Amino acid sequence: MNMGTFFRTSLIARAPSPVTRRFNLYRFMSISAAFTLCLSAAPFALADNFKAFTSESFAEIKDHFKGSEFLVGLWSVDCPPCLIELDMMGSLLQENPDLPFVLISTDSIEDRTTAIEFLEDFDLHERESWMFADNFTERLRFSIDPAWYGELPRSYFFDSDHNMQSHSGIMTLDLLASWFEREIKTN
Repeated sequence: MNMGTFFRTSLIARAPSPVTRRFNLYRFMSISAAFTLCLSAAPFALADNFKAFTSESFAEIKDHFKGSEFLVGLWSVDCPPCLIELDMMGSLLQENPDLPFVLISTDSIEDRTTAIEFLEDFDLHERESWMFADNFTERLRFSIDPAWYGELPRSYFFDSDHNMQSHSGIMTLDLLASWFEREIKTN
């Protein structure tokens, strides 16, 4: 048999054998099941509430809370003390859900998947959250506080007149109670 005859006979449409039909049916069913599973799991996917933090974002956050007190917590997935603070804040916010608290991750927004998982672990995934969206992190830090050199965790409290107080290191309940005018419930 020459090559022309081989290709002509190979390309002629033939009815699939029962084995081929069964294989195609199983393949279709498994693809359909996988697609259905993906669609049903979509509502349970982790929420991505991160906003891109740029050099103008801090002014936007302060404007949002104009005339009221609020707390900002800066953190990173690579900062073990930050995780301790996130755990404490997650517990505190369960008791005080209306406490105005904004999270800013100093990690790059391209790495949001890991940050989302951390916030989910500490039940903070529904809080207002921002992530650094500029590779020139010094500019972003300067937009928050020119005296801040990047140490984490870092917290900023703004009273109702927006007088700022800063704190480096893990926040304590006593510190938060001294900052806020409202009573903070603890468990």
